[in-house]
Amino acid sequence: MSHKVQIISNLHKVFRSDSYINNLLGVAGERLDNYEKKAEGLEKEFWFDSMSALGIAILEDQLAYNTMSNTLEGKREELEGRWKTSGKCDLKLLQTIANSWRNGEVAVLFTNACIKVTFISIIGIPRDVEVLKSAINEAKPAHLPIEYTFRYRTWGNLLENNWRYYKQFTWGQVLRREGI
Repeated sequence: MSHKVQIISNLHKVFRSDSYINNLLGVAGERLDNYEKKAEGLEKEFWFDSMSALGIAILEDQLAYNTMSNTLEGKREELEGRWKTSGKCDLKLLQTIANSWRNGEVAVLFTNACIKVTFISIIGIPRDVEVLKSAINEAKPAHLPIEYTFRYRTWGNLLENNWRYYKQFTWGQVLRREGI
């Protein structure tokens, strides 16, 4: 129910029929409706997954950081990763940054004095991987090397019975493309 209807329905029945009162309180109700819509829009700006282009520009200005991604979703992911880079750098922080990236599942491990980032759920090099690399590079200690591991298909992953199906693709597509 709109505020205009709610205000007028709360009046005594004698005043509900007065056109002057209806016009006066109707305008106030419409103003309240407009403020409510603006408040709902403002609330969305506090969450990375619903932030608008204007909210992204304001946050970029506040963080003194320019996003590299061209898409709205990519900019949201990049800013979320950048926001989470503050504080002590440990494996948990690097995994949190990787989890804010929404292009698949990523595992972050620390073995033999090297940070190892493994892309688990995507075959081939994912889109906007440079954004994730930049965010992790910003957060990690400078003296530690980092290694990225991508998944590819090999001959052993392919079914022998489906060579007729695979003929329609190039070997590069079979190796890297999702959904084959």
